Amino acid sequence: MNKNQFFLMDDNAINELVNRITDKLNLSLGRDPLQEDEFMTIDELAKFISMTKGSIYGLVHKNDIPYHKKGKLYFLKSEIMDWIKSGKRETKSTLHEKADEYLLKNPFN
Repeated sequence: MNKNQFFLMDDNAINELVNRITDKLNLSLGRDPLQEDEFMTIDELAKFISMTKGSIYGLVHKNDIPYHKKGKLYFLKSEIMDWIKSGKRETKSTLHEKADEYLLKNPFN
């Protein structure tokens, strides 16, 4: 086995390798990578939420997604997770329970 092996990697491949190593280290240390508060670029966000960059730019233009702009766009992972969670829809049974609770507290006279 040759000890002096070299690999040519572009910046994207190196970043991907660093991210994979970081995720494995965080998991081995018991850290949840989703809980860490870090900034993502639009490319990273597109992969993270499985949307096209064009769709994300549209959401930014309408101020429908939280973002930071300092020369280019950045997205805070915790804010994106909160944004995703805010899109939760109530189930019919939950809506019925809330309606019943309201009617008990506010009876018709």
